[in-house]
Amino acid sequence: MQQPHGEGRKSSRVFYLRVVPLIALALINLLFLAMLDTLFANKKRALIIDSKAPFLELVDKIAPLQNQLDKLLNSTPNETEYLQKAKEYLDKHAEEILAGDHPWFRIVLEDSNQHVVAEYNNPGKKREYNDASNCLFSRSFEAPMSSINRKATLYYATPKGWPSIESMVFRYWVYAALFMISTALVYLWLYRNVMFPLQRVGGAIERMVEPGAVSLIDAPQHDIEQAFNRLARIQREVYFGLEVERLAGQLHDLPDDMVVLERFLRMAPASVASIYPFDRVEAFEWTSSSSALQRIAQHGDALDAPPAPAADGSIEWVDRGHAVISLRAGGKIAGCLRCRSSQPLAFPETEWRQMADEIQKQCETGLSRAFTRSQALTEERNRFGINLATNMGHDLTNIIATGKWDLDTIQRAQALNIIQLDGERGRFFEEAVEGLRNNLYFLQEMVNIYRSFGYARRPRYEETDLAALTNDLAHLFRLSTSREFELNVNAPQAAPAEVEPRLLRMALFNLLANSSQAIQRGGGAGAIEMRVDAGSDGMVSLSVLDNGPGIRDAGGELLPQEAINRIFQSGYTTKEGSSGGGLGLAWVRSIVEEFHGGRIEAANRPEGGARITLVIPCDREKRE
Repeated sequence: MQQPHGEGRKSSRVFYLRVVPLIALALINLLFLAMLDTLFANKKRALIIDSKAPFLELVDKIAPLQNQLDKLLNSTPNETEYLQKAKEYLDKHAEEILAGDHPWFRIVLEDSNQHVVAEYNNPGKKREYNDASNCLFSRSFEAPMSSINRKATLYYATPKGWPSIESMVFRYWVYAALFMISTALVYLWLYRNVMFPLQRVGGAIERMVEPGAVSLIDAPQHDIEQAFNRLARIQREVYFGLEVERLAGQLHDLPDDMVVLERFLRMAPASVASIYPFDRVEAFEWTSSSSALQRIAQHGDALDAPPAPAADGSIEWVDRGHAVISLRAGGKIAGCLRCRSSQPLAFPETEWRQMADEIQKQCETGLSRAFTRSQALTEERNRFGINLATNMGHDLTNIIATGKWDLDTIQRAQALNIIQLDGERGRFFEEAVEGLRNNLYFLQEMVNIYRSFGYARRPRYEETDLAALTNDLAHLFRLSTSREFELNVNAPQAAPAEVEPRLLRMALFNLLANSSQAIQRGGGAGAIEMRVDAGSDGMVSLSVLDNGPGIRDAGGELLPQEAINRIFQSGYTTKEGSSGGGLGLAWVRSIVEEFHGGRIEAANRPEGGARITLVIPCDREKRE
């Protein structure tokens, strides 16, 4: 049977994090023991030679052989003749000599070029003398004595009955045992504190491969696991925030707040279940007429009767994995979500509470956005930015700071080789970390844009490259919306101007949002183009063009050019039945005219769509 792909990755991870370290541990032990055995043999050889009297006794046992070879050497001046006579002598007497009660077991006869002429060996004696009492691991110890003359060399095995050698054997066995015990303890410590946590982190990363999937480690015990969980929580909250933003983006054109609430609640259960470990999610709407909750939508099996919401909007807990999340709008209860997990996850109650807090905060923020967007553009953008700056700015700043700290923790762990992931696991890990880094960047940029309202009170003008500002804003807008359209930037290499960049970014962001809404209403393939033109008269033009239905009245008719300028007036709206005040483009005009001394122009394009152009002076003298 073919092994499932996920099981194959798991087996590979187990192999690398368990079997490979064990193999490495075994190799380290074998290498150390081999080195220790070599060191022991060298020490034993030196001990035998340095023993003097005992070693001389061994030499005395082969004195007849040495005397006979010396006589032959002195009596035969010719080397060839000497070697012949020595060989004849050894052929007759070598076996008898090597069989004596001594450790000498091998004789080698060589010529002056060190070519072996004859060799006599008693391997049984070598095995007999090298035993467990005087050898460490290897039983093949042998050592040559200095040549008994210039032509013959005698080899000896380990002498028996030497207490100094036997005590050294015991001492080296202790060394070997201590080393193996130490490496085993080090391995157990590394496995418990590094490899096992990394194995759990690797498993969580594999579960995060699919886009939008976030997986926490159950009951984290170590710093690596806790750091990963902190990063995963940030990733989860960012994912859900983007998902809620997508839901709110689909409610742009709904004029009635009650319709907005119902549509939002219908879409919320599936979104919650796609990010959080809840397999059953229900949405309820509060009906003021009956003072009760009415089930609007559900994901998974329906649960029991609608819950009774808490009067203060707090979360009611039944048990772990089960939460009732009250949603408030305008200070009143608008509905609630009931979530339940049937998965055997060993999260503490605080973890489930944090999930519910995230869901409540993001959903209430999303509802607030949806209600605000149903109003006129200036009031919508102004309120939305202030809400982000006051209510979410501090929270998001803390989240971003924590995320940066945790990224630094993992990077330090990588630099210290605490985290070592190879191949596919390493790629998954790097992609997950890079995704977290990009999300933190996107979150910070969004906070900066919506905090720009504060600069309306205290503008701070700076020398700014408007071409770079436009490119950066286009990149951010692509990240901030789920709508499908093409966004291109046509800008020169540089367009320097002294402007209030934060207010200008907010104005352009507003124009991009309007264009994307118009494209959505028009249907078909959407395209937006941003142009930056630096004129010779010291003015810079920033244009936003789209291929939507154009600028139309509430009845859907194209506005004539003489009526188009009214779209910049406060309170004007082209949306039939809208409850808004039409302040979006009025706010853009205020940024251009009052803060930058420029002008704003709008027109319907002959080929279809709309064009809005901001004309801004480059320097302060022209602005004043």
